[in-house]
Amino acid sequence: MLTKAETYYLEKLKQWENELRSERPNKILHLCSDYINTGLTYLPEMQKQKILRSLDNILFHLHAILFNSTFQRNTAQKLMQQARVHNESIFTLKDMTKLNIDQLQSIADKQMAHYRMLASAQGALASKHTGFLIGDFLSILIINLRAVQVLASIYGRPAESPNEIMTALKVFCAGCLPKEQRLEAWNELMLEQVQEQQGFFYNGKEEIVQEKMLYTILTELIKLSLLVFFRGKSSYKGTIIGAAVNYHFTKKITEMAHHYYQKCYLLSKRDENLS
Repeated sequence: MLTKAETYYLEKLKQWENELRSERPNKILHLCSDYINTGLTYLPEMQKQKILRSLDNILFHLHAILFNSTFQRNTAQKLMQQARVHNESIFTLKDMTKLNIDQLQSIADKQMAHYRMLASAQGALASKHTGFLIGDFLSILIINLRAVQVLASIYGRPAESPNEIMTALKVFCAGCLPKEQRLEAWNELMLEQVQEQQGFFYNGKEEIVQEKMLYTILTELIKLSLLVFFRGKSSYKGTIIGAAVNYHFTKKITEMAHHYYQKCYLLSKRDENLS
């Protein structure tokens, strides 16, 4: 049986899922979405597949570089230090599940706020400095991949095994999608979670980056075009656009990742109590 706090958070997740089902983009965003989707229909299929394969490779390599970096090890140590304030027996990231749900939520909230602020700062700097503008797309990928990795680690699921690596990348891609497509991606993630047997080798779908992700790439290009346009005319408008778009993008991804890993944690707790 779940505790009152665990039941509370599970109910909040159900409410979020209901909001996801009834979520509709506003008229302006819907119009923009239609224009982007129409533009994508003019892109030859061969070019689409080439872009998707390239993005697939970029994500895999970025994930490997980030997860095996000194920065990752330092982050892991900081997370465990925060956790040991509540429980002295935590010495690995998998031990994080020894914390209760309120403690995990508190740590996750701080990390999500950190990465959203980092993304906003990157967007603001991209509007003012050429170097940040050129590297904006790569930077925002790195920031958000790190955010997903950290949230996975907080809930005791560091992306070490092939199974967890694929899951983290799929969660990242699901968070990138526009509003009307996130529910389908969420349902696919939860279905795979139910079917998963926690084996070392990944047995699910091999495709990570799907055609839907082209929407995100085109949206990013539009943002960069706006930053270039406003750069010489109204610097503060470019700063606001860069910061706001990056913040919103990171908020979508961190929200999706946090809800996914939190729900997996709560469902595993429920199953433990039933067995």
